Amino acid sequence: MLGLSKIFLKGAVLRAIREYNKYRSPEAKAKLIELKENELVLDVEGTFCRACGVWNYLDDFVYELRKNAGLEAKIVNFNEYAPEKIRVTYTLKGTKHSPVP
Repeated sequence: MLGLSKIFLKGAVLRAIREYNKYRSPEAKAKLIELKENELVLDVEGTFCRACGVWNYLDDFVYELRKNAGLEAKIVNFNEYAPEKIRVTYTLKGTKHSPVP
């Protein structure tokens, strides 16, 4: 349990998505699908740089969450459900540096 307000959590995740898309689009673009207190689901779409590795694009979102929201996240599942479209599930946990809502 993160202990963060729903409004703060959603705002923090949306900020992280904006930053992610700012630097990775058009090769990868994230879209929020579902947000729960301890989990979030993103769709990441794009051509991806295959030489860089698709995993790097998925893992980069973990760093954006940490930088923009003080949240730790871990990839627990991902699935390419259509060409160039990946659904990723992250678990969320707070850090001692998490901003106060």
